[in-house]
Amino acid sequence: MTARMLGGWLGLGAVLTAGTGAGILLKKPFRIDEAGDLGIVYAVLGGWLAVHLVLGALVVADAVRLTRRRELDALRRGADLVKLVAIPFFGLNFVTLTGAVVIQGAGDRDRLGLDGFAVALLFVVLTYLALLPTSAYGVGCLVVMREDEHVGRLFFGVNVTLHFLFVVDVLSSIVVVEVAMRLLGTARAPGAWSRNLMTGVLAAGSSVAAVWLVFVAIFYGLDLRPDFIAEGIFWLALVPPAEFVLLVVVPVVPLVTFRTAVRLFLAGDLETLRRTARTVKLALIPLFLQNVVICTVIVLGLTLLPIAVTRGAILVSGPAGIAFVGVFTATGLVPTVIGTYLMLLPTSIYGVTCLALMMRQRAVSPRYGVVNTLLHLIFVADVVSALATFSGSRPGVSVATR
Repeated sequence: MTARMLGGWLGLGAVLTAGTGAGILLKKPFRIDEAGDLGIVYAVLGGWLAVHLVLGALVVADAVRLTRRRELDALRRGADLVKLVAIPFFGLNFVTLTGAVVIQGAGDRDRLGLDGFAVALLFVVLTYLALLPTSAYGVGCLVVMREDEHVGRLFFGVNVTLHFLFVVDVLSSIVVVEVAMRLLGTARAPGAWSRNLMTGVLAAGSSVAAVWLVFVAIFYGLDLRPDFIAEGIFWLALVPPAEFVLLVVVPVVPLVTFRTAVRLFLAGDLETLRRTARTVKLALIPLFLQNVVICTVIVLGLTLLPIAVTRGAILVSGPAGIAFVGVFTATGLVPTVIGTYLMLLPTSIYGVTCLALMMRQRAVSPRYGVVNTLLHLIFVADVVSALATFSGSRPGVSVATR
């Protein structure tokens, strides 16, 4: 019951932060333009936090009670519930508090926004305290499994540490919950929907991206400029932002994929992991090419903007002018590279999990597995590594000597 109470309270917190965020960012239902208007935000979130800390103490006490009674199934269910419910709260809380920090800092121009930095530090601490109780049940699971010697010291130590870090605590919780379910005999094989979700999302995006690339080739390569092609290119260019939302901003697809990969790993289903990892990377290619073209256009546009505005006069000023143009270039390059990387990183979940299972089954050497795991985290090299590693070998056949 306590886990459900915490889950419901976090859900209420998500609604409250969404409402205050709307006031800050969308100017509705109330208007916030300056630091003096933030009092209602601090009052609402402060009151919620005060009650939350009391409830958090009850959750920790409940987790300790269940751990002493060695009720692994109850701990597993509690860990799964509170961590998943905490995700939307964390995301909305981040957006809302970032908006509050910006307004607070903007109102303190005389001290270079020092108030904003101080408030940001305070929010980080308070958010950490708010989310800390969500790790109680997961830590309880780890303690019970370690005392029963079902997991080793390394697994226990790493996952306890990860349970106290933002973002990765959710991934660690999924791993711990799935291991607990396997020990309890309640593990479920992943269904076709969860196995193919990532592939389906990427295939849909890549199909539209392929059409976009054809339109671009027609528009520029053949110097044909009918209005319907230009308009089509504009609307089809919305695919990368949509994929970014699905794969990063609203992380349902990556989390389902990660849980599925963990289940396949624990079941030792190497063939499904290999096949899915290869398919995901192949489905990614057109979307990646479209993203590269769009990012190149953005970077070139921001690079040429100061030159066009000043009609090239800025370059006459020498190193200072070149440095100014470089700042504009970095302004476009850094966010596009980071955004693209975050969008493509979830596509390596199956590949990295497959390599881990291959090393566990001694199908590849540790060095081969580590090198290809690193390649899975690099643009282009990830596709090459996936095709080379998952296409030619069969389960149980070592590729370590390749």
